[in-house]
Amino acid sequence: MPIVLLSGYPCSGKTTRAKEIVDEFHSRVPERKVHLVSDSMLEIKKDAFRDAKQEKQARANLMSAIKRYLSREEILIVDSMNYIKGFRYQIFCEAKAEQSTYAVVHVGTPPELCRKWNQNRRDEGEDSWNDDLIDALIFRYEEPNGMNRWDSPLFTLPYTDSTSSIFPSLFESIIHGKTKPPNFATILKPAASSDYIYELDKQTQEVVKIVLERQQDGAAGTDIVVGDHGETVTLPIESVASAQLQRLRRTFVGLNKVRQVDGNRIKGAFAEFLDRNFAISG
Repeated sequence: MPIVLLSGYPCSGKTTRAKEIVDEFHSRVPERKVHLVSDSMLEIKKDAFRDAKQEKQARANLMSAIKRYLSREEILIVDSMNYIKGFRYQIFCEAKAEQSTYAVVHVGTPPELCRKWNQNRRDEGEDSWNDDLIDALIFRYEEPNGMNRWDSPLFTLPYTDSTSSIFPSLFESIIHGKTKPPNFATILKPAASSDYIYELDKQTQEVVKIVLERQQDGAAGTDIVVGDHGETVTLPIESVASAQLQRLRRTFVGLNKVRQVDGNRIKGAFAEFLDRNFAISG
């Protein structure tokens, strides 16, 4: 299922834009079903974003809804803040697993205008954000970056522009664009020579060593190269302990002992495995 992921500040106009995108797809490809998944449809309360545990559960509910709708024939529009890059990465991985096209639409509205629109909602008796919470979420927002594979292709939609200004390019990307290749970890071969087990252990240890060294160098929150072919890992903001990395490495080795990853793809597969686990833990 092609996925269009909206992202933006609270009260930035995402829901209006999401509905316009749905209407555009209905107009251009009436034979295709278009699904809209949003926080309001899932009855996710605004106060859920005050508590880390409740917010994590809200993201889990949104991810479950996305997985329920996954299909090659239909189009999915995800209307939520999607302000954490690790969560956007998880959705990106779902698109890759389904070999579906994927795009991010960043609704670009200045914070002061979001606050004004929020106050207008409050004055009209509509559901609104508390001032301290909207300020906190604006501060925590991790803006999409088209250089990141999980934010690409990225379509920035300023609040002053109409949705139609980006839709032709968005349509081309979603309907006629190339699908995401499957994860390295899913490209397996029947396996298991002793040489392969040795390489699996050796190469994953090398990746762990690089991650620990780069963390000490202050590279938290950045993409680091861990392989000879440009394989990268996105380090979380909080440092990952050596013991946790070794647990993840042992899990990966155990999963891939019986059916092997191509020797040239071990580091890439392990890098993607680490990215997924870092995103989930974040």
